[in-house]
Amino acid sequence: MTEERSDIEKVETYYSGDYSEKDLSIIASLFCDSTREEDLKHILRVQWYELFKQEIKEEKNFDHVLHRIHYEINTRDEKNRKKDTILRIARWFSRVAAILIIPLAIYSGIQFFGTTIKDDLAWVEVKAPAWTRAQFSLPDGTTGWLNSNSSIRYSGNFNNNRQLWLNGEAFFDVIKDVRKPFKVETDEIIFTVLGTRFNIASYDNENVVEIVLEEGEVVCYNKELTKSCALKPNDYLSFDKKQKIFKIETVQAEKYSSWKEGKLIFRNDPIEVIARRLERWYNIEVEVRDKLTNHNGLWATFIDENLEEVLRLLQLSLPIKYKIENPQMQPDGVYSKTKVIITRT
Repeated sequence: MTEERSDIEKVETYYSGDYSEKDLSIIASLFCDSTREEDLKHILRVQWYELFKQEIKEEKNFDHVLHRIHYEINTRDEKNRKKDTILRIARWFSRVAAILIIPLAIYSGIQFFGTTIKDDLAWVEVKAPAWTRAQFSLPDGTTGWLNSNSSIRYSGNFNNNRQLWLNGEAFFDVIKDVRKPFKVETDEIIFTVLGTRFNIASYDNENVVEIVLEEGEVVCYNKELTKSCALKPNDYLSFDKKQKIFKIETVQAEKYSSWKEGKLIFRNDPIEVIARRLERWYNIEVEVRDKLTNHNGLWATFIDENLEEVLRLLQLSLPIKYKIENPQMQPDGVYSKTKVIITRT
């Protein structure tokens, strides 16, 4: 019992940041020695139940633990042996903690963290693979969602510069800090905010970057710093990657971020916009072969409908017909995406 209590105290000391070289050696043994796996599980279970005995009512957020793990792995300026030790600790912790923490967090997608070391600079990456949506929390308290096939990447010293890189679609609820503006960078544009809520879509395979502002204020500018514009709530900004043109119009902002709630909302949208959003939603390719004119667009809200149900309603609502081509194996052995071909009736 004394040895078990000592091990528990060593774990608590490690995560408080106040530990010695001897403590680190004990922690390494506990987390990295496969023969002690049952001891490790028991210790973490004890801590888990003690947490609930304290009758803590507020919801607990364990994101700071994950951020600390990744920060420790990548930024500790020690010998390679110590880096390898901490990495093994994190891997063992992840295996056990997954059993204990999952009941506290419900994700509509899967949150993946990856790290790389380049020129002694640590990076954290959050990804949402195809068919998933992932909720995330950044070190400064900013929260958000990633849509399917999307990722964000930021440096280990994020709290100092509040800058990240996005590929795909994300919704951000940014914590306000007038001393440290929040910056999001894509391949084509950069935008700066203080405290705000907005949705942005910037996929590598799409020609348009879309930003929709719900609250606050956003300033956007191109990489060459030759063009800029400011947005106010309910503004929709599109940036044409080829023509390098900004365009702003007023919209219902909520429909562009409804994907994080599992809803696909259209409000008088043209077929080109419908096609682009269907591609993201169902991870498919949509080809519109005929331009549609003189129609009122689509008004609809879809919740959990499959692709064919949505296409049937489109066909009833608009003067179109569609054809679905199933995935085909390519010469390199990789299957293509499902393809939908839309033509005018």
